[in-house]
Amino acid sequence: MKKYLLFYLIFLSVFSTNCSKEPSKEKDGINNPDYLFLDVFFGMSRKEFYDYCWDMNKQKIFTHGTGNTSVQYRLENELKEPVFMRFYPSFHEDKIYEMPVTFTYDKWAPWNKQYWSDILLEDLLVVFKKWYGDDFQLINHPSQGKIYAKMDKYRRINLFIRDDQYVQAVFTDMRKVEAVEKKAKEDLEEEKK
Repeated sequence: MKKYLLFYLIFLSVFSTNCSKEPSKEKDGINNPDYLFLDVFFGMSRKEFYDYCWDMNKQKIFTHGTGNTSVQYRLENELKEPVFMRFYPSFHEDKIYEMPVTFTYDKWAPWNKQYWSDILLEDLLVVFKKWYGDDFQLINHPSQGKIYAKMDKYRRINLFIRDDQYVQAVFTDMRKVEAVEKKAKEDLEEEKK
């Protein structure tokens, strides 16, 4: 009887852990250049992405972002205050090749200077170093300003201020950039005909 009880308790423990699994937010990005965040990755198909987001929405982990044109996730514990993270991928041949992401403090307002993007950028850099490794390089772009950039094999990560409210991150699969640019050029030439 004790064996069955022990087996039952182990089964319940494993089952409940798997059912309430929070999305991975740490460590995966350091060793896996396909990994983006929250179990989203380069090469994920459009259908996989939609199905995954639908499932996360049903679990109340993801919601729709501003104007229903992005996925929204709330970072609760990673920074000093909650931050909204909004993202929606770019697809090439129905697979994710680029992921623009915006971040803003939940308490952002024009009069709350402590929640502006210049502060958020530095706070997010600490989180990104934890998630993706320490070797971000500071680039002082003449028009864009500060950009923290990192290249892992073929995954490029750029983190920068978009405006007073938003910090932007862009994850790019550099293996696909040439093919995407070639396709865009072909499409443009086709339109001209």
